[in-house]
Amino acid sequence: MDWKFPKFKAGQPRRWEFLLPPGSAKETESVLAGIISDPFLPRNHTPEFKVFPEKFILEKTNFRQALEVLVRVPWARDFRLNLGKFPFTQKFSFSGLLEKLKESGLLPPGWEVNFHPQVRGRTDVSREELQSLWEESYSEPSENNPKRTELNALALGEDLILSLSLAGSPLFKRGNFKPLSKSAPVREDTAVFLLHLLEKKMSNPDAVFVPFAGSGTFIWESSSLIHRIGFPHLDRNYMFQDLEDFPGPSWDFLRKKIISMGKTGSLRIWFNDSEPEVFSYLKERNEEYQDFLNNLEPEKEINVQGSEGDFFSFSSKDVWEKTGKPGKIWMPLNPPYGLRIQNGSNSGLYRKIAEVLKDWWELPTEISGFVLCPDEESWSSFLKGVHSKLHTVHITHGGLDLRVVYF
Repeated sequence: MDWKFPKFKAGQPRRWEFLLPPGSAKETESVLAGIISDPFLPRNHTPEFKVFPEKFILEKTNFRQALEVLVRVPWARDFRLNLGKFPFTQKFSFSGLLEKLKESGLLPPGWEVNFHPQVRGRTDVSREELQSLWEESYSEPSENNPKRTELNALALGEDLILSLSLAGSPLFKRGNFKPLSKSAPVREDTAVFLLHLLEKKMSNPDAVFVPFAGSGTFIWESSSLIHRIGFPHLDRNYMFQDLEDFPGPSWDFLRKKIISMGKTGSLRIWFNDSEPEVFSYLKERNEEYQDFLNNLEPEKEINVQGSEGDFFSFSSKDVWEKTGKPGKIWMPLNPPYGLRIQNGSNSGLYRKIAEVLKDWWELPTEISGFVLCPDEESWSSFLKGVHSKLHTVHITHGGLDLRVVYF
C-alpha cells in the first residue's frame, strides 16, 4: 500500500472524530451549536459538525478549534484524527503505515499504537482476519511503554476507514488516581454528562451530597464540573501534546479560560457508604484529590465530610445541619448492585429511596439530583413512590440500558 499523509500543521483544516457516551448525542448537538456560535478562540472560518448516536464529526476545523471543542465537551470518550478512506482489496497490506505516520508527524517519537479492528456491513472479512493482517506487518506494543494510543480500522463496504486517537490513554482516565479494584463504577465520561444535565436544572450549587458513593466517581466529577476543571488541568499526558505543531499557547489559554468560569470559594461535599473498605478508600482518594486541587488552584476549595453506615439510617436534618445548612444541593444517587441483591428486588429498594427522598425534600433548601435505575421495574417503583412524573434520560452502561430519573 502506498501510504501518503500530508505533514501535520495545526492551522490546516481537517476532519476530526469525537466518541460519545450512548444517550448523549442530542444534548451534545445543542452544546456544539453553542460552541460554534460563541467560540473562545479566534477563527478564520466556521467549523461544521455532524452528530451520530455515539460520536460526532468536526469538518473544516483546524487543530486549535478541535482542541476547544474537546475542552468544552468534557464527556468526550475519545478524540481522533480521521486519516482517510482506503481501498480494501485482496492485495491490501498495512506495511509501511506506521512509518508514514511518523514521517508526517502524526505519530510522535516514542509513541506506539494498539490496533483496534472493526467490521461493518461485510461478511467476507472478520475482526480476527483484520487483526491477522495487521500482525503480518506489526507486533503489539510493549506493555511497559506508557506512550500508547489506538489506531482504529473500520472495514466498511469496499473500503477501510482509518482513524488515530490523539488522546493516548482513554479520556476517562482522570490522572494517576488509584482506582477501587472491587468496583465497577459508572465511567467518568458518562458521570460528567449526567452531571452536566443536572447543572442545567440547578447551577452553582453550594453542596454535593452523594449517598452510596462507591468509588466516588460522582464526588470528584461533581467537584471538577462545578470548578470547571477539565482535560487541560489533569495530571496526565495526551499524545496530541507531543505533536510537533502542538499549539501550546492556545491550550494554555483554554486551560485558564475554563477554570476562570468555575465556582470560587468553598464547595461542601458529603458522602456516604456502608462498606468499611470502600469508606476507607474514599477517605484516601479524597486526600489525593485535595492535594491535586491545592496544587492546581488554591482558591478552589472543597470541604468534605463522610459518614460510614446505612444511608437510610441517617437523619436528613442532621446531615444538612452538619454541613452548614447549604441552600442549594446536588444529590446524585447510584445504588450499588450488592445493595439491590440484599433487598431481594429492585422495586423494594427504589420504593424505599423514594420514601427517604421525601424527607430530604421537606428541608428548607433546594435539592436537585438524579437516581440511576437499572431496569423498568426499579424505574417504575421509584416514580410510583414519589407520586410524580419526573424527567427520565436513557443511557447505556456496561451493556445495560439505564433510566436516569431527575428530580
